[in-house]
Amino acid sequence: MKIEMTFKNKVKNGLKWAFMDQILSQVLLLFFGVFLARILPPSAFGLVAMVTMFTNFAALFIDLGFGVALVQKIDADEEHFSSVFWLNLIIGLFLYVFFFFTAPFISYFFNQPDINILIRVISLSFIISSLTSVQSNLLIRELKFKQKVIFNWIAIILGYTLAFYLAYNGFGVWSIVWMTLVTSATNSILYWFASNWHPSFVFNKVKIKELSSFGLNVLGDTSVNYWSRNFDNFIIARLLGSTELGLYSRAYSLMLLPLRNISSVITKVMFPAFSKKQNDVATIKRYYLRIIKYIALLTFPAMIGLSLVSKEFILLLFGTNWAGMIPVLTLLSLVGAVQSIFSLNGMIYNSLGKANIAFKVSLLVNFVLIIAFSIGVNYGILGIAWSYLIASMLLFFPIYNTAIKQLNTKLSEVFYTLKGVLFASLGMALAIVLVSYSIDTTLLVAISIKIVFGGLFYTIIIYYFEKELVITIKNKFMGFTKRNTILLSTNVL
Repeated sequence: MKIEMTFKNKVKNGLKWAFMDQILSQVLLLFFGVFLARILPPSAFGLVAMVTMFTNFAALFIDLGFGVALVQKIDADEEHFSSVFWLNLIIGLFLYVFFFFTAPFISYFFNQPDINILIRVISLSFIISSLTSVQSNLLIRELKFKQKVIFNWIAIILGYTLAFYLAYNGFGVWSIVWMTLVTSATNSILYWFASNWHPSFVFNKVKIKELSSFGLNVLGDTSVNYWSRNFDNFIIARLLGSTELGLYSRAYSLMLLPLRNISSVITKVMFPAFSKKQNDVATIKRYYLRIIKYIALLTFPAMIGLSLVSKEFILLLFGTNWAGMIPVLTLLSLVGAVQSIFSLNGMIYNSLGKANIAFKVSLLVNFVLIIAFSIGVNYGILGIAWSYLIASMLLFFPIYNTAIKQLNTKLSEVFYTLKGVLFASLGMALAIVLVSYSIDTTLLVAISIKIVFGGLFYTIIIYYFEKELVITIKNKFMGFTKRNTILLSTNVL
């Protein structure tokens, strides 16, 4: 019983720190992101997106999925850790050399000579990341998220402070490039000097082989998923150019907000937690259904609401230079609502040791999305957005049903769990649409009215369907506020 309580406390503490990380990180990212967008043109973000499209994909190969395997494998030991570390370093060095010499070909492919040097500089991140991948995964394995969070805050502040300075002084696209490198380097330095674990001079092929089956399936899944998420960027960059890619990529990054801020945070914490309980599917199912309700409670109204206020949101924050992303954001925000639940599928497969199923499913998803984007690009970035939304809706039920079957649950049970959130979100959307037709005022007033009316309707309806849940959240929030107020008063006195 004591061990179980310790486990629960670790999970709760991990979730607390992970959410704190996302809240502060996203405040910083939004502030600096808006600032950079008002100084730099969409084409600058498009150039960086062209480069990172390939480098981010290559970064998946640094540990060949073995980092996730270290978290999932209950009896991993020192030889596993050190062997993976040296393998990571070798791959990181190889990837840097590879991109250094292939940079001219990539720049020629996109007909963008400027990205040649950008690729060679950003590729240094391969070496930097390979040095601390194991340390990072060890903290995840032990559910020690506090240290990761603090390191991340320091790295973001330093990286974006530099970007702020460089952009203000006319360095253009290099503001983003150096921000990326400094953020990565800061994180790595902090991990290396603060970690209790350091590699020994051991490389055991047998240990690598033990991890390879699970790790390579994870790599296959993440690789296929990466291109299903980035083929749209690839085809836009090739056929439409850097400005269109800049507009689309910024809208896409906003669409990913619920995945980065909520779903990914929960996945980071619950994956190692579920892995420890992988033989108790009933317990995992119970927690999973509770988790998706909490996620949907936040992400569904947030993303549907963003879709309905996209015009005011973009023009107020980013300015008229970014008006072209308004219709794209309107559609992608709806995709984001679906993805906030859909993205947990990987957590289910990996925690249960079924990465092979995830890989096969990803192949199907990738195939459908490639076809959809290939058709949509003929109608510009708006056509890409429409194709993404339609493909996501068509794929959701068969793909999602395959995932939840691993937990012995059904779509009807999921719908019953989420029915209150679904009705409340639809009611909120209707309220915003109706009020939109009855107001004609400034952007700031318009978005304020829509948010207030939409929020009011959502709160009323969700209270009707989920009264007990709302009261529980309210009490927890009041208790958290009270504890922190007392703590602050004590420290001041």
